[in-house]
Amino acid sequence: MTTRYIFSFSEPINPEQLIKLFKQTGWANNRNPLDVQQMLDRCHFTLGVWDDDQLIGFSRVITDDRYRALIDDVVVDSAYRGQGIASEMLDKLLKRMQHIEEIMLDCAPELEGFYGRFGFQPKQSSSLLLKNQS
Repeated sequence: MTTRYIFSFSEPINPEQLIKLFKQTGWANNRNPLDVQQMLDRCHFTLGVWDDDQLIGFSRVITDDRYRALIDDVVVDSAYRGQGIASEMLDKLLKRMQHIEEIMLDCAPELEGFYGRFGFQPKQSSSLLLKNQS
């Protein structure tokens, strides 16, 4: 029997469950509940994936809803990887943003092939980053 996961743009995300997902990453494994809640409150939209009441996937979007959007924090629980969850998340995100001129994301070099299947291409310009010390 195939398990059907619940994908939702409107279901509230529990920060504690999201932190459990973030702890499985190398880029977001030290986030705290208060900061995560603040991030969730200010996101333009999020996409969560649930297996019953367990959050197993997450992504968020920062956008002006016309010209630019940034897909950020795409993560799937390690126990659920390899089942197409991230692909379905990207499909749903891109359909929701098909009216936006440019959609950006940052990823590790080893994920460029995965995102390339959705039409993402390496940028021809420089990306710059300023990290504030908190």
